[in-house]
Amino acid sequence: MPPRPVDISLIISSRNRAYGLMNCLDAVSMAARQASYLRLELVFVDNGSTDETSEVVRQWAATAPLNTNLIYEAKAGLAVARNTGISAAKGRILAFTDDDCEIFPDYFGTLAALFGSDQELVMRGGRIELGDARDLPVTIKTELEPAVLTSDLHAGGFIHGANMAFPHELIDKVGLFDTRFGAGSPFRSGEDTDYVHRAFNAGIRVEYLPEFAVKHFHGRRELADVKRLQTGYAFGNGALYAKYLFNRRSNMRGMLRWEFRQALLEALGRHKLDEELGLTYRSQLRDNLTGMLAYWRGQRARQPA
Repeated sequence: MPPRPVDISLIISSRNRAYGLMNCLDAVSMAARQASYLRLELVFVDNGSTDETSEVVRQWAATAPLNTNLIYEAKAGLAVARNTGISAAKGRILAFTDDDCEIFPDYFGTLAALFGSDQELVMRGGRIELGDARDLPVTIKTELEPAVLTSDLHAGGFIHGANMAFPHELIDKVGLFDTRFGAGSPFRSGEDTDYVHRAFNAGIRVEYLPEFAVKHFHGRRELADVKRLQTGYAFGNGALYAKYLFNRRSNMRGMLRWEFRQALLEALGRHKLDEELGLTYRSQLRDNLTGMLAYWRGQRARQPA
């Protein structure tokens, strides 16, 4: 296979966030200038926006220090948009972040160093810091110790789609994102969990490394927002439990047993999922089961009569 003409493709998808994009894009500019020795590209997927998202990106790209491929993908869904970005990307390494994140100035250089000496396929995720201290401490990952995914750990949250990277070659082994999962899809979340889980099951090493990092400006400041978010995550995880329930290579059945055990212990007086945020294992299990039922109903609906 001839070498790819780009070292790193950063893939960002967005929908109707024109008002907040410049902080994300300016952080990309700063990181690209610091890594001018690398061949970089931004693949930006406008996922059906009805605001000025594409125009904001187009104007920024006119003076940006890296090539920008702006794509309009009308079909809604984060997994759909990510697949569209992957199909257009030319980079040897594919990196992903979100439109409400800011990458750190050393982001590209750190990625290049991490992947530079690999002799095998590795998927990596990095640190996600809280961008605004006024936001509640959710959808972040701040551990400072590196870790490797094992069968004893849940793929969910081990690494996040907001800061994830892997070689383009990994697509040949794992495939594209499952479009039934993720924001804008029937199951609303879980596209990154599913993808990490599939990579692990395919024998690919999955690492969390705090060296490369982003800041997440998610804007959730009310407990009600966090509870809605947690409901969506648990619903998506439930759909994943259903998807892999009878897959012998998967550890999802063991993770579901853990959910039942935690809910039972909580009912017997043990600690809640998060006392401060008002989250419980019992409500999480309820949403898991709802997601499982929704997945099975969807599977039946897809079967020919």
